[in-house]
Amino acid sequence: MPESSGRIETTHIDEVGRTATSSLQWLLENRNLKGKATHPITHNNKLTLFICGQEGFADIAGEIAKAKHSIDLCCWGFDPGMELVRGNSATWPRGETFGDLLIDATTRRHVRVRLLVWYDRIGSPIARTMPGHSHGTSPWKTGGQRFDDISAKASLAMLQEAVRKKLVLSSAFRGDIVRPEDIPMLAREEYCHSWYAAAFHGLLGRLEIRLRHGDSAAISKSIATEINQPHGLTMGEIEKPGMQYLGTHHQKPVLIDFDHEEGAKAVGYVMGLNSVTDYWDTTAHLLDDTRREQGGVNERRECVQGMAADGGFATLKPYQDYACRIDGGRALIALYNNFVKAWDRAIDDRTRSASKSCVSWELPCGSPPARLLDKAEPSDSTVQIVLTQPEEQDKTIKETYFRAVTQASLAAGYLYVENQYFQYEEWARHLLAERKKVVAAWKAGSVKAGKSLEDMPVMHVFIVIPVPERAQMVPRTHDTLATLGQQSGMTGQNTMIDDYNKQPKTRRVRGGFGITNEVEVKLPYVVQHANGINKPGVMTLESEFGLKVSVAMLNVSAFDKDRWRYREIYIHSKLMLVDDAFMTLGSANLNQRSMAVDSEINIAAVDRRVARDLRKRVWRMHSGGLVDGGAGRRRRL
Repeated sequence: MPESSGRIETTHIDEVGRTATSSLQWLLENRNLKGKATHPITHNNKLTLFICGQEGFADIAGEIAKAKHSIDLCCWGFDPGMELVRGNSATWPRGETFGDLLIDATTRRHVRVRLLVWYDRIGSPIARTMPGHSHGTSPWKTGGQRFDDISAKASLAMLQEAVRKKLVLSSAFRGDIVRPEDIPMLAREEYCHSWYAAAFHGLLGRLEIRLRHGDSAAISKSIATEINQPHGLTMGEIEKPGMQYLGTHHQKPVLIDFDHEEGAKAVGYVMGLNSVTDYWDTTAHLLDDTRREQGGVNERRECVQGMAADGGFATLKPYQDYACRIDGGRALIALYNNFVKAWDRAIDDRTRSASKSCVSWELPCGSPPARLLDKAEPSDSTVQIVLTQPEEQDKTIKETYFRAVTQASLAAGYLYVENQYFQYEEWARHLLAERKKVVAAWKAGSVKAGKSLEDMPVMHVFIVIPVPERAQMVPRTHDTLATLGQQSGMTGQNTMIDDYNKQPKTRRVRGGFGITNEVEVKLPYVVQHANGINKPGVMTLESEFGLKVSVAMLNVSAFDKDRWRYREIYIHSKLMLVDDAFMTLGSANLNQRSMAVDSEINIAAVDRRVARDLRKRVWRMHSGGLVDGGAGRRRRL
């Protein structure tokens, strides 16, 4: 990662008043050099932030319904049967489906729709990212896919009619034995399957779909530059091959009417929300909510850790995530260029027909829509679009996360991280290293200033994460937390490590001629690595690094079935806030996959109003309205 992202600045010091004023550099200015700006810093962007799918998807649905010229969707997964806006019904469809919204746009209003989706023959069926294509490809209807009257309403009516007439639907389904409660889900499966068939055959008006997968050669090159190389963590998952050969395209931006009327109504979204129905929830995070999808065996067995009697839920867990809407502004140019380049790569289009239409006010592309170049207004936000893109060896999301830590460490405010995968030990080590520099500088100058170490302001670090969703994720989560001295909550992993460490260090092995030898017992790599981490305690964190660290996992509670019940709120977020000055969110998790392997896109923004308002809203939500941090002053923190 280039250190040249720093800017050289002359700072004038008032030696009498012992004060100085300088500006912190939150964004990557080395990527914004005049004449060769690869990641331009733009100032005329209007931002709106949404929490959870109910807010974010409703806004996207409204803009799709108003689209006049173009809709560009880049997805990790796409679910045609997903309802973006949902009524209170428990059965599908609870509102207009995503697939029907796009059909209406492209067939009735003749809007050009380009849908770019990650697909891997191994990974996609496991992750269930494309219902009707990656899985659910054997619906009930005799004859398989159809291409006429593709709509949720038609699929539902077709199955209801077949059941009413007791028709033989296929070898697996008979109308006289289909239960009424199964009709909505069977109709949904048929709808998604037929929607994809029509889309791939070019039968949905001006809608075109392309699939893309990870580039193993580019990923290998990107991984090679990482300080900590991936290893095989368990017999069940070999980490490095899993990254190299199962890299995903994890970006989820949406861009609508980019160049219509010179971009006058152009709008884009950068978000962590997946266009798959499982990722929809409200900020209320109800224990059970019929607007979320129905659960299965895991949900029926679910319980808060150590409280087995609390088990049994009907719907999927509450989910939390974020989306950022961008109205007008030059940041939309970066979204557009990212899309058209990916669109070409998806089919290895050597003519680069789409990316020839890339636009920039500096690079030798086309001229951007004029309205996107409007002068910034006082309420606008300064924005940089950053990426992880192995095909371009682009790691600007990683650079942004590390740059933010470097800048945050110079102050004594707060750093708030809310992330699905807190598994990047290199980032945690960087935080400690930067704070150690600050402490050393304080010690060096404190005597002359008449101060002591006790006078040094403390930096507060808040980390909100979920329970690791798979066993293979536990070691990396444990080690990242342990680097910050916060591993105590991972009791299972700690017990496993302790048990291995208590075992005899040698064992006797019988060799040739009956001779017995003492041989060393080699600990598993996971245990060796954990043993090598210097796990600072609370006092050490404060005295050596000037840090106070708090780690939380969120639960919702409610009085249900004559008792109080608790349930985890699954954090799918990818958010970082610093000192009410800087914010980044998007698709990137804080793990090696998102920093070096999977394609990702984040927005990085410098805007005190936006950052402060989001911090207050998030903290109020987490605390049940009790705490929002006020003006963000140290005492309130």
